[in-house]
Amino acid sequence: MLAGKRINSAALAASVAALVIAGCGGGGGSDTTTSSAEPLTKQELIARGDAICKQALGQFQQLQQNPPTTADDAATLTQKLIDITQNELTQLRELTPPSAFESNLDDYLKALDENIAVLKQGLKAAQHNDATGYAKAQAKTVSTQVERLQLARAVGFKECSRPAGTAPGSAGG
Repeated sequence: MLAGKRINSAALAASVAALVIAGCGGGGGSDTTTSSAEPLTKQELIARGDAICKQALGQFQQLQQNPPTTADDAATLTQKLIDITQNELTQLRELTPPSAFESNLDDYLKALDENIAVLKQGLKAAQHNDATGYAKAQAKTVSTQVERLQLARAVGFKECSRPAGTAPGSAGG
């Protein structure tokens, strides 16, 4: 049980690393873009999407300066990360891509939806003092990071689903 106890340092470090990697990618809702506005150009789509993702990444990094030491802290942090990613996803859904990029953006948004569902599993585990469940959820988030990054790159994004600490445009983790 995690309640009221300090989380093992190695497990905590792994969980925090997983959450950092999970950054810039999550959310709920439908799996298609919802805006009916005039389609953006490819350059506008990339610029706006990257600005949204860069802001979310900054918020993730700020939150994670003080890693959680208890299950309650982990749950609080995870909920805040979910809130950030849901906001990020909502903003990305408001973008109207050029028709040639609609399918790529939809695929990326689906992957973000799936990731937020995993983060919510981790939140539930933390709320129930289930360290094993929390670690499994974080491991699943990490294991799907490369796919999300590839899907973001297919749209043209350089900031979206970029692991913290990597340069924009780098392959990351």
